[in-house]
Amino acid sequence: MCNCKEQPALIDISNNHSDFKSKLNQLDVGNWVLLMQCPDCKQLYKVDEWDKYQTCYAVKIPSSENWEAFDSESLIKDKIVQNHGGLTNESCMWSGCDIKQVKGSAYCVNHLYSGGARA
Repeated sequence: MCNCKEQPALIDISNNHSDFKSKLNQLDVGNWVLLMQCPDCKQLYKVDEWDKYQTCYAVKIPSSENWEAFDSESLIKDKIVQNHGGLTNESCMWSGCDIKQVKGSAYCVNHLYSGGARA
């Protein structure tokens, strides 16, 4: 039996990419992402292709319709903030940005994300 219901909406699969994928059926291939489905409960996932230089995620998605366009940006940004222990009281160092810095960084989550950060 699967454990899909216990999984969060965003799953970091960087350390178990092959194992995670081996439990799912591949339905479609997109641009650096796969549409996969749990054979037990039929939960759909948008799964990042393996990249040894970047954090890989699986995202629960509600439908296969327009699956590749499903926006997981806010989930990833929340994960970045969580992984760094929250926000500081200092403003982002990006010129003109007043959003609070992510702990351990000089930048807000938006500028970290736009610069390629995913963890």
